Amino acid sequence: MMLHLAPALFVLLWSSGFVAAKLAVPFAEPCTFLAMRFAIVVALLAPFALVDRATWLAQPARLLHSGIAGALMQGLYLSCVVWSIYLGMPAGVVALVVSLHPITTAVLAHLVLGERISPLGWVGFALGIVGAMLVLWPKLDLGSSGIRADTIALCLMALPAMSCGTVYQKRFASGLGVASATCLQHVGAIAVVGFGASFLESRVVDWTPILIGSLAWQAIVVSCGAVLLLMLMLGAHGASRAASVFYLIPAGTALMTYLALGEGLVPIQIVGVAVVTTAVFLINSTASKNRMPPASRTNSSETGLASGSDGALQGRDAPTGPMT
Repeated sequence: MMLHLAPALFVLLWSSGFVAAKLAVPFAEPCTFLAMRFAIVVALLAPFALVDRATWLAQPARLLHSGIAGALMQGLYLSCVVWSIYLGMPAGVVALVVSLHPITTAVLAHLVLGERISPLGWVGFALGIVGAMLVLWPKLDLGSSGIRADTIALCLMALPAMSCGTVYQKRFASGLGVASATCLQHVGAIAVVGFGASFLESRVVDWTPILIGSLAWQAIVVSCGAVLLLMLMLGAHGASRAASVFYLIPAGTALMTYLALGEGLVPIQIVGVAVVTTAVFLINSTASKNRMPPASRTNSSETGLASGSDGALQGRDAPTGPMT
């Protein structure tokens, strides 16, 4: 049951992160804010990771791999996203660009993991792009001061960061307990944002109730809740299929901005929501169950990525319920 609910819960929680970031950036610079957020996550998950220490102490190489995956998926990706919002790009536009990352993930997963997507699945990816644009088209204003070369470049940098981190996690860092892996990922992410905060920012924080609330929400609900769900889905479904839920992020963000900021949905956005939902259905229903060729499965089993007949992980991080 939990596995079936995971995509919807992930979209709800992940979309709320864009709104929370928009509320927080007036009071703390991006890397400084993210460093505090990640530190809270590590503190919350460290006790669970210590309980599971026998697993990751027996696989020391995966400590480094988890840190690298986190540096990409959490540190670099979120630094680019929050910096673009900090510099004035509308949160909805950022969500639109980020929603395109399943395309790069699918290509990388095909090249690195041997995951295969049917022709109908690629139709789903194309529909996802169209639907994402329909959802956020009313928000696009190229004359806006927030949509500039630097903010666009930051958003585009976020795409390969998330895609590479997703595939790297699947290929090299599987086999650890979910809490342990998430904790180690955030340690790697702290290294990235700590560097950014030290050399690019003043590290001045205005401790307002809005900032404190946003920080708590991002650390506990988004970083712990949504990221744990993402890792669970990645283990259960594979990189490209798990990434397809990101096409629902624009719709989720549009709903969040309506509830939190009073921005309403127009008819074209409602059509976009329907198109995106169809796209995710196509991708999920046509994703190949046997994603790795035999040789790849043999090699990956040596690194803890043994795959069963249903394509789900058969190791410690194979979820019995839905993944984040």
